[in-house]
Formats: sequence, structure tokens, C-alpha cells
Amino acid sequence: MGSVEEEKKNVIEWLKHPHELGKEPQAVEYVKTIQDAEGMECMIFKYRKGRLSPWLLAISSEAGIFSHMEKYDPATAEKDADDLLQSLKNFWKNKAAEATEREERAKSAGRFMAFVLLKEPVWDHERFEKDFSSEWGIKLSAPENDEDKNPTTLVYSAEKCNESTLLAVSLVDRPIPEGEAEYHAQFNYMWRDAVAVTKTHQAHMIVTVMGKSDPKESGILFAKALTTFCRSGNTIGVYYNDVVAEPRFLVDASAMIKQDQFPMLSLIWFGLGRSEHGISAYTCGLTKFGKDDMEIVDCPKDPGELRNFLLNITAYVIGEDVILHDGETIGFTNEQRLKIVRSKGVNVSGDSLKILY
Repeated sequence: MGSVEEEKKNVIEWLKHPHELGKEPQAVEYVKTIQDAEGMECMIFKYRKGRLSPWLLAISSEAGIFSHMEKYDPATAEKDADDLLQSLKNFWKNKAAEATEREERAKSAGRFMAFVLLKEPVWDHERFEKDFSSEWGIKLSAPENDEDKNPTTLVYSAEKCNESTLLAVSLVDRPIPEGEAEYHAQFNYMWRDAVAVTKTHQAHMIVTVMGKSDPKESGILFAKALTTFCRSGNTIGVYYNDVVAEPRFLVDASAMIKQDQFPMLSLIWFGLGRSEHGISAYTCGLTKFGKDDMEIVDCPKDPGELRNFLLNITAYVIGEDVILHDGETIGFTNEQRLKIVRSKGVNVSGDSLKILY
């Protein structure tokens, strides 16, 4: 590390970056130097944006410069600075391990499955293939079978997709057992009749896409297949991502594909729930892309605000292929620094990233 004056200049330059404060602070003052448990030195600085603004905390260390843009408190400055330093060190550790982490996550990414709920236990595979080709301009190819003219299971390859990406479709001539679909239908806050309609299904199709290349490519093929099924008069709903979606919702959501946009709403469910402590919002489906699902738990904010926030974060995570980690922060403005905590999911299975909104 350099002298106090050198590190002060470095802090100012860091704060001026468009992704941080975005301008030179009105004042920056050196407070003291501390050492963490591993012996790394850390200079504590306080800064403010304007004369009437509160003092904020920043650090400069061998691991870099960092600030959550939180208020500087003399009574807790050393602990707060050490917390910042550990967050920064964890960030670099995560970055160093990210290549291996991506490889591990990729092993389970790119696999999509849904249950298409049917009025009657019938499926015309030739009609499905024709409708798919007509809407998407892509031919589906399946192995020829001279013995079975009315197969209930087919595995397709698709034009314009990686040869390792396959679409499997199978008819099951009975409802999903034990009321499983009906139970999850209750969580669709956008479809009032979801449970009642789901109860009427008499059969279902199992629709699966498996791919070893880009999970976004697999996801788009999956969305196209579901949309083709949803245009059929025999389809009453689609059960996946722990919810039952209305057919017209998926048709509308997948329209983005024809505008060369990623159909995020076709592939990720943005759930909302209410408790005595506030509103919770969550994603379901991000694991298919090698990411952790995200949650905002028991927040007093407007449900629409929370849902839109998760929509934007998800678009960023998928669009920029970002992996978020425990202890990091995220936000959409220079001043917004929302902490991320990875722990057991509240509304989703497995672990999730809790955004402290």
C-alpha cells in the first residue's frame, strides 16, 4: 500500500467511476489503519457527496478499494471496515474459483421439463410437428418408426439447434397423481381460475429439452414447444417451475422470440407471497441456466416493485451470464447497494440468494 495521500487519491478515483459514486466526493478524510485477522492492512476513510451529506465509509487495502456507501459510524468503524475487507477478499476468492464453479453448474444446466395438462388423453404428433414448423420455421426430426403409426413418445432433433439438443415429448393418459398440479396451481396469482381449471385435466404430456451447449438455446426451444402445445384446444395449462401457467400467458410471453428477444417470462416464474411480516418475491427456474434462484423475503414494499426488481436482476444475470455470490452487493443506481446472502430457500427448493431489499 502507498502513503495516506496516495491511497486517498486512489479512493477518490475509485469513487468517480460511473458504477460507483459517479463523481468526485465533496470531501475525503483518512481515519486510521487497521489489520484483519490474516494481517492484511486496511486504511479507513470517510467521505461525503456534499456539504450537507452524511459521512460514508470506504476502505483501501491490498485487496482493493471498496465501499457499500453506508454511513460512517465512529463507534463501529473498525468492525464495519473489517466486514468490507472480508467482503472484498471473498469477492476475489469467488472470482478465482468461478471457472471451476461454472463447469460444475453447467453439468445441471440446459435441462427443462414441463407437464402440459390436457382435456383429453390424445396427441396428434403429426399435427404438432406441422404447427411447430409453421409457427417457428423450424423442422422437427424424429427417428422413423414403421411399426407404430401413433407413437405416444417421440424424441426430436431441431433444425438450427445444436445436434446435442433434443426435445422429448411423451403422452401420459391419466392426470398427474396426488393432486400435485392442483396444489401448485394455487400459487399463480395472475390466474384466478388456475386451481379449478387444473382439476379438470384428464391426461398430460411430459415435455423435456436436454442440451449440452448453451442453456439459452435449450430454453428457447423449450419455450417454442410449450407455446405450440398452448395453441392447441386440448391444452388447459402447463405445470412447471412449481406453478401452473395459463396457456395464453405462455403464448404472449413467447412472442418475444419473434422479436429476437429472450423469452424470460416463458422460462422463469416470478412468484409473490404474503405473510404477516410483509411481501416475499422469488424466482423459480434460474437453476436451469446454472444460476441460483433469488428471493426477497418479508419486505414491506409494493409487490409490483419487488417483482419488477427481480425481473431486472434476472435479465441482467442471464443476459450478461453473471454468477452472484454470498456477501456481494447489487443495485441499479450508484447509491443502491443491496446485500446478497446465500442460504436455504424459503419459497424455493435448495439454496437461494436472498437480496436484502
